[in-house]
Amino acid sequence: MVVLGALASVPSNVAADKSKKIKGDPTLLAPGEKELMGSHAAASESARYRPGKGLEVKSKDGKFNLITRLRAQTLATFEKDKGSDAETGIMLRRARLQFLGTTFGKHNKFKTEFAVSPRDLRMTEADGNVITRESPLLSWFMEFDHVRDLTVRFGQYKIPFSRQRVISSGNQQMVDRSIANGEFNLDRDIGIDIRSKDLFGLGMFRYYAGIYNGEGRSAYSNGDTNFMYLGRVEFLPLGLFKDYSESDHQRLSKPGLSIGLGYAFAKNASGMKVNRSGTPDDGGTTDFHNVVADVTFKYMGLSFASEFFYRAADRNAGDAVDEMGNPIAEEAARKGYGWFAQAGYLIPNQKLEIAGRLARSEAAATTPASATATRPAWRSATTSPSTRSSFRLMPFSCGAAGSRMETPGCGCKSRWPSERLFLRRNCHQVGANGRGIRVIAP
Repeated sequence: MVVLGALASVPSNVAADKSKKIKGDPTLLAPGEKELMGSHAAASESARYRPGKGLEVKSKDGKFNLITRLRAQTLATFEKDKGSDAETGIMLRRARLQFLGTTFGKHNKFKTEFAVSPRDLRMTEADGNVITRESPLLSWFMEFDHVRDLTVRFGQYKIPFSRQRVISSGNQQMVDRSIANGEFNLDRDIGIDIRSKDLFGLGMFRYYAGIYNGEGRSAYSNGDTNFMYLGRVEFLPLGLFKDYSESDHQRLSKPGLSIGLGYAFAKNASGMKVNRSGTPDDGGTTDFHNVVADVTFKYMGLSFASEFFYRAADRNAGDAVDEMGNPIAEEAARKGYGWFAQAGYLIPNQKLEIAGRLARSEAAATTPASATATRPAWRSATTSPSTRSSFRLMPFSCGAAGSRMETPGCGCKSRWPSERLFLRRNCHQVGANGRGIRVIAP
């Protein structure tokens, strides 16, 4: 009690006596360690805003670099199905905050991205309560490129399977990705890969090879010993160029061609689309084989991109039962193919681009192992395939701080199993690509 009383009588603003703290022995430090872990003054002249990139600050010694970036997108829709009432709505489609840069040297890179819109968090209502199905942490990874042909990346990020999926939404020609990509792409996951952006230094080859949890974004544990394995190669016969941006804003003076091929295998995957879209009602898993082939071409404002997807799948039936104790019928596997072709042209000396896309997705005929199955997970190939075409005329003029505004026009969008016609208005992105204000009209 006396001790407690004495402690209580000591003023809270009395600082600890630093002379009594145990000090480290500087003679045992590695060469340069003290300087490296000390303060690094920021170079005031390096602070700059780069449209499409964000606000950047560097240290004077060049060992540290930080870029912050904000990006948002709103979307208004009008939907009308035959024989039903019209539906309208406005949503905050995307709201993103990014931090990226380098630490302790230019070869140690990092990126963190937060997604905070209701759509990003997959907000939904259950029993009168609003719940979120995703973490606001969209991406977090470290990348070490000390060795050109053996760059290591680990964390949660877009896995390098589909080119269009890896391309940022701020670098797309249209607000939406294709319906084929929506069905067959592999989403963000937690894992590690090795890669090279310029294999052998020839300016012609890239590769990626990785292993991932296979549980998708927001997974907090793998839950088993099954992983997803991925490999991808790219061939650029005419030399390296900016092939992970859909429009040819640079107006390349020489043709640029990039050809990619990817494969991913996931054994006992819990998702209906490998690492996303929920789990089968029967509680089982699926073995997936995923293949993608893509091509991108750019030259003097002309751009063309196309991808072909194929997915084979074998279900492993679960033993789940319904509320009456009866076995739940095995769901059919989501397997099939899809493709899209997209082209655009930036008119010379004008802030005007014309772009169009045609996409198609089709399910393979599926027969569940259980003869009592009554609810297939996807449409049968005997029904009409889903096809979507889009056309946009895109004039745009320079705006303050490199902002970008997009207003899509009419298009045909399929939502399995029905197809719907919808009208979309007032979609904008801020700081998306630094090309000014872009207006997309039908």
